[in-house]
Amino acid sequence: MNLTDWTDAELILVREKLHGWCLQREASTWTNKFLNWTGFAGAFALLTGLTDIFFGGPTLLNGLLIVLGLLACFSWYRGDKQRKKNKSFLEELNQEFTRRNLSI
Repeated sequence: MNLTDWTDAELILVREKLHGWCLQREASTWTNKFLNWTGFAGAFALLTGLTDIFFGGPTLLNGLLIVLGLLACFSWYRGDKQRKKNKSFLEELNQEFTRRNLSI
């Protein structure tokens, strides 16, 4: 994506929205803590299902634990990946702001 083609108004609008999103995600709120614990709970469910299959044999409950654990881990991974992408794009926007001598 070439930021040099964007107008100043477009840069300002996107940066304001993205900065607000980043501040909201970095705040110490119940929702943000819950999203972090989702990854831990998913990993625990996945490992519990695999361990139970190893020691007790495959059952429907073990399969359900593995599937739900994989889903929780995958959703946490996607959310964390999106957060990192947004932060790096915000840094690119800030660099473009400094290049154009715009106030942040």
